[in-house]
Amino acid sequence: MKLRVQKDEILPLLAAMANIANRRPVQPILSHLLLRSTERGLQLVASDGEIQLRGELELSVEEGGQTAIPARKLYDICRTLADGSEILLHKNGERLTLRSGSARFTLPTLPAQDFPIMEERAARISGNCDGEDFQRALAAASTAMAHNDTRYFLNGVFVEIGEQKMRLVATDGHRLARVEIAFAHSSDAEPYHGILPRKTVLELLRIVGSGDIAWSFDEQGCRMQQGSQEFASRLVDANYPDYRRVIPVGQFTHCIIDRPTLKTALQQIDVIASDKNPVCTLHFQAENLVLRSRNEEQEEGEISIPAALHGDATEIAFNTRYLLDAQNIFASDELLIQVRDSASSALIRTQESDNPLYIVMPIRL
Repeated sequence: MKLRVQKDEILPLLAAMANIANRRPVQPILSHLLLRSTERGLQLVASDGEIQLRGELELSVEEGGQTAIPARKLYDICRTLADGSEILLHKNGERLTLRSGSARFTLPTLPAQDFPIMEERAARISGNCDGEDFQRALAAASTAMAHNDTRYFLNGVFVEIGEQKMRLVATDGHRLARVEIAFAHSSDAEPYHGILPRKTVLELLRIVGSGDIAWSFDEQGCRMQQGSQEFASRLVDANYPDYRRVIPVGQFTHCIIDRPTLKTALQQIDVIASDKNPVCTLHFQAENLVLRSRNEEQEEGEISIPAALHGDATEIAFNTRYLLDAQNIFASDELLIQVRDSASSALIRTQESDNPLYIVMPIRL
């Protein structure tokens, strides 16, 4: 195997691959990157056994072949080379030599046939969505995703597909985020749902860019194709809770407020809020929203901002950080906060739409 490639072409792909390859795997091959020549150039594959990224570069191959080399080591070497450098990769026997200018590195390899390629199954549903729309929606939904929760099915994002829409939902038991985007699929396809694992969510946020995404979902996994990159992942083998049951319904007190003003007020009051228990009490009044917080050192803060209230005045305590996270999932400058009483969840949305939708549980003082 012998080929030449430009550093600027291969480095972004190597960075993505190095994130996926397992640094301390049970199988040593999973810390490696599969390189193999194709008719178009060079194909690279990284996997940790649960997720897999495949990419391809168009270039001229002098000698065909395939091998597996340490992913992180190859990335670290290439990123230290001068910008614009040409890299020569040459496999001879069980070692691969990398040359660039006066630099030369030799790395041990493993047999390419030992590299585990994830099996491609028949799709239950397939379709397309816009990459930027998906990236924004996933970033918004994942703000409510759990981390290291014993309820492992919460450590991810729930995906629902149907009626030409993809719905992304996440909750950690204290808040919930739901976002919908357009998803073109066959009109006779059955509705589909599955859970994207946390690592899958984080990797998709890194690699998805602009342009159309082609998806396929089956009972155990999903595949995403965007440009020359293909990403595959297993899904969480569990049932997601019925999130619709926690969406408040009925009569509400409605508070219409300027989002940038609310965000600034929350950032200011968060200076006072306790690091261990960041609580902010919201006092919904006829023409104002008053934010109050105090900490263990008896420090106090109070901020009043304009708001339009429709309904009864009420007072509710929330986790300040959860309210701050909510500000980042909306693009509109105006928010609608719907509350009932101090023991009920708050529903945050815009006046025009319930997409996105954010729900936060109150704190009982």
